[in-house]
Amino acid sequence: MFGLSGEKPLVGLDIGSHGVKALELRTKRKGKTDVFAVARAGYAPLPPDAIVEGAIIDSAAVVETIKAVFAKAKITNKDVVISISGNAVIIKKIALPAMENEELAESIIWEAKHNIPYPYEETSVDYAILKPKPGEDRNLEILLVAVKKDKIAAYSHVINQARKNLVAIEVDAFALFNALEANYPEEFAEKTTALVNLGANLATIVIIERGVPQLFRDLSVGGLYFIENLRKDFNLGHDEAEGLLQGIDARTVSAAEVESVLAANLKGLIEEVEKTLGFFTAEDKREKRIEELFLSGGLANFRNIAAAFEQKLLVPTALFDPFRKIAYNDKKLNPAYSRTMAPFFAVSAGLATRKREK
Repeated sequence: MFGLSGEKPLVGLDIGSHGVKALELRTKRKGKTDVFAVARAGYAPLPPDAIVEGAIIDSAAVVETIKAVFAKAKITNKDVVISISGNAVIIKKIALPAMENEELAESIIWEAKHNIPYPYEETSVDYAILKPKPGEDRNLEILLVAVKKDKIAAYSHVINQARKNLVAIEVDAFALFNALEANYPEEFAEKTTALVNLGANLATIVIIERGVPQLFRDLSVGGLYFIENLRKDFNLGHDEAEGLLQGIDARTVSAAEVESVLAANLKGLIEEVEKTLGFFTAEDKREKRIEELFLSGGLANFRNIAAAFEQKLLVPTALFDPFRKIAYNDKKLNPAYSRTMAPFFAVSAGLATRKREK
């Protein structure tokens, strides 16, 4: 959304609360579509509490982790696009009558001032005009995006300190939108699809109805919520609790006790997602339903999570594959990224497929 001009490929850099993911793609034009292949990919974990709920707490640790990811993956391209999420990001869909561009810009500023829960001067605002609904050609549906300037400054600072060139800033939800379009073009264009990115601190939900974004929402629940509950309930350290989430047995805790806590946490997570999906399906008088659900993010690797979502929501559910249409050569690149770690790369894949603004 907030971009500069240029033509070179970009590195999709996803700075999450749990780790940093970097993805560089090669692009070829095939007919009227772009065909992508992975050139370089890298991942490195962050120390606990380096980023908390999207806020950078330990900028030095984040800078060193970014440098480590680029060095390990041998990424020499310094041009990056990043994304931001959390309560410093506001995304709202508004409707306005059709009007001239100058008048539209003034109206959007007015709408932003009345729809953003922060002082307008403290935010950076952008917008996108959506496709008009059939029979409503006189109205414009507009996606209004506002991000707090201090959060942009904090992320820009670590990028500069890591000696990378910040070309553009997106929000996680739009990166996921791009990743779904690139990898599941039929579902994207022909169905009402939801993609839920289960990160460390947040669950980001994106709903697309036949190619048109309908709802974006961040929920304050993720993998660290599971880990923290395990830590408190069993008086464990962070690493031990994280091991339990990953299926590593602890000597002092029975498997039955762990399963009980994890089942309760998973139930709560699914119920929160269900509320958001229900809000979408009930917001208009016309009948709507989610036809397919995809799960991405680190928590998507949690055992049988797709089956649990499908059983509760009664919607076909699968793990999102960010390399389904993006070629990945396991013989030249670390095969773990295209196999066990694939769900981690949904946001970075969406960022890397982003075209620079001209």
